[in-house]
Amino acid sequence: MAAASLVSTLATRLLRPAQNCRLRHRPFHLSAVRNEAVIISGKKLAQQIKQEVRQEVDEWVASGNKRPHLSVVLVGENPASHSYVLNKTRAAADVEHIDERKICNAVSPDKDVDGFHVINVGRMCLDQYSMLPATPWGVWEIIKRTGIPTLGKNVVVAGRSKNVGMPIAMLLHTDGAHERPGGDATVTISHRYTPKEQLKKHTILADIVVSAAGVRKKAGYITPVPGGVGPMTVAMLMKNTIIAAKKVLRLEERDVLKPKELGVATN
Repeated sequence: MAAASLVSTLATRLLRPAQNCRLRHRPFHLSAVRNEAVIISGKKLAQQIKQEVRQEVDEWVASGNKRPHLSVVLVGENPASHSYVLNKTRAAADVEHIDERKICNAVSPDKDVDGFHVINVGRMCLDQYSMLPATPWGVWEIIKRTGIPTLGKNVVVAGRSKNVGMPIAMLLHTDGAHERPGGDATVTISHRYTPKEQLKKHTILADIVVSAAGVRKKAGYITPVPGGVGPMTVAMLMKNTIIAAKKVLRLEERDVLKPKELGVATN
């Protein structure tokens, strides 16, 4: 495997002023067959979220804090991963072979804006506040901001990857009254060994299907490609970055106060 390491800032070009988000909305239908899907513009929602982050960053810097910076380590040659990084940085450099899991766990959990560290994954599974993976969080924000109900609904998540499918399922099925509120949905996860006939039965019964496959004929809402989940992934990464910057500063301030509270002199 090849890897790339690069550093980028929360650049102005990634946080351009957003336009008003105008989404067509209609009641969520439970019927298996629908005439036409409502197109959810992930791009417009992403602009809205990036504008929120831009304002938060401006306030953060105006208060005398350092502008947050984002470091990225890319492992492997997966085209989707490369595209994801290029959308944020437009630059990369090859370095030595690196074990992906070791790299994920080598990053401080407080700075892990991808939400891949084992501590962040564990906290997410326990319904605790944590850094959420950007793509699943983007899907969750699309559902919430579009007003799609999840309480008691049947959801099919196509795919069981640890970075996308599993986190999406966790966000959708967990208790809405917990520390990190979930969607209170009934979730079925399908994968490559799920028989096609079983998958068909599940999707017919489903109120929501999270999948890369086109389901316009059976969907009440659908995100386009491109312009759907992709822009939301980048937007949520920006949101995680400012969250991490604030958390790290609080930890640094706490470490400075500890010696003073104990009466220990500092250099």
